[in-house]
Amino acid sequence: MIVIIRFDRIIQCFFLDAPIKSWNDRIKDTAKDFNSYLWYLTTFSILIITLVGCATTDLETSNQQSLGSTTGLVWPPSPQTGRIQYIQSISGASDIGMKKSWFDKTIDSLFGKDEAVQTLLRPYGVFADSERIYVTDTGTRQLHIFDLREKKYFTISKAGKEDFLSPICVAVDKSGDIYLSDSLMNRVFLLDKEGKYLRDIGSGDVFKRPAGIAIDEERLYVVDTHGHKVIVFSKKDGSFLCSFGKNGSGSGDFNYPTNIFIDKYGLIYVSDSMNFRVQIFDQRGHFISMFGKHGNGSGDFSKPRGIAVDSDGHVYVADALFDAVQIFDKDGRLLLAFGKTGRRNGHMILPAGLFIDEKDKIYVADSYNKRVQIFQYLKEKGAMGQGAKDSSGKQSPTRESSNP
Repeated sequence: MIVIIRFDRIIQCFFLDAPIKSWNDRIKDTAKDFNSYLWYLTTFSILIITLVGCATTDLETSNQQSLGSTTGLVWPPSPQTGRIQYIQSISGASDIGMKKSWFDKTIDSLFGKDEAVQTLLRPYGVFADSERIYVTDTGTRQLHIFDLREKKYFTISKAGKEDFLSPICVAVDKSGDIYLSDSLMNRVFLLDKEGKYLRDIGSGDVFKRPAGIAIDEERLYVVDTHGHKVIVFSKKDGSFLCSFGKNGSGSGDFNYPTNIFIDKYGLIYVSDSMNFRVQIFDQRGHFISMFGKHGNGSGDFSKPRGIAVDSDGHVYVADALFDAVQIFDKDGRLLLAFGKTGRRNGHMILPAGLFIDEKDKIYVADSYNKRVQIFQYLKEKGAMGQGAKDSSGKQSPTRESSNP
């Protein structure tokens, strides 16, 4: 439907009507025409708003139905015992059930809306607690915060007066304070729960390229990728405590490490990316063990990035080149893998950050699919690797996934 306002009629009333009409009559006619046009325009706007509201509701219902229909996606596939289950994907505010007000819908319908404002572009780091999901985005240079409890969404794009340049990883403590690393600004920023800037940690004199971060009760651990080490700070005042690692390939050495995770026992897991391995340390940075090697087979690493550990001690590693997450025991034995290249649910393209919360929900920053995918570790009796065999009794190919 197209509404055409006849400005020619309005002009005609003033300049082209028969000369017998007085100026008062012309003005009265103009007012009548204008009121008629205004009535039609108002009616049309209300109709558009109603249609937009119905379409939005239908779309939200469709999305919810779509999410519900894919929750049966598990790895390994039936008849084997499922250990990992797909839950949902989050690309923007609408995916957490956030609904716009009537006023916002009116503004969007009349003036259009910028979808990029409320959607992920290049998600990298991810963190989650019982209330919120935090996602760093190197594409939009923002931190996206999805408040699941309040059904709210907002972004943080600066610390104080400084805009973020390359936000990489994020961690949040029990009080809600946010720690965010920016690889180009060579700092970790401390923000409060609402995004108010509190202070910097580190500087260009300390970091060469900060990336992965993790926290415990007292300390902040920052992976300095180009410095080939992990730097430890006090959470209390941000002061330097110690560092561990140096460039090399020996035990405890690093070659462009990227991501880090601390398990419930305080053990530290680091993706030693260009050494194609995972290294494990105690809280003081003393080397404990390592596993992994370069290759393109199951259990090998090609571009390891995000790393996390579930409540049973299984180690998850996202590999950006395999487009999959591989799961190991602490000795480095491959138990399972899920994901493959693609855009469907459970598929990935260049997965990056990885996080597992206290309820064993697994969050994967699926960078080039512009989303965070959420999975659930199905905690059952018996080892994860049990049952993951094909009909011949051989270990089934771990990079294969069930198709949705």
